[in-house]
Amino acid sequence: MDKHDEVSIAHMTMIQGIVTRLETNSFTLKAIAMTLAVAVLAFTGSVKNPNWVYPLSGCLPVIVFWIMDAKYLWLGRLFRRLFNAVRLHEVDTPFEMNIKPYIKDEQSVLRIALSWSVCWFYFSIIIAFAIVSCFFFTHGGS
Repeated sequence: MDKHDEVSIAHMTMIQGIVTRLETNSFTLKAIAMTLAVAVLAFTGSVKNPNWVYPLSGCLPVIVFWIMDAKYLWLGRLFRRLFNAVRLHEVDTPFEMNIKPYIKDEQSVLRIALSWSVCWFYFSIIIAFAIVSCFFFTHGGS
C-alpha cells in the first residue's frame, strides 16, 4: 500500500466519523421529538382543565427538530459525496473537508424534510397534537 492510499484511508475514516455523528444527531432528534410529544400529550391528559393550546404548544419544538433533522441529513449526504470523491481519488488536497462543491448536486434541506421517511415521522406527531387539540376544542376544554 503506498502513502497516497494510507492518506486516503485516513481521510475517509475522518469523513465517516463525521457522517456517523451527523446520523447519530439525526436519530437523537427523532427520539427527543417523540419524547417531547409523549410528554406534552401526557401532560395535557393529566391536567384538571386541559386546554387545546397545550398540545399545539408542542408543535413548535417538533417543527424545529424536523428542520434540524433535515439539516443533519443534508450535511450527511454532502459528506458522503465528499467520501466518494476521496474514494475515487478526485480530491487532490489531503484531508480536505470542503463540502461546498457538492451542494449543487444535492437536494435542498426543505426537499429532504419533505421526503417520505422524514416527513411522515414528524407529520404523524403533529397530527397527534392536532387530534388531541381538536378533541379538547370540541369537547369543552377551557
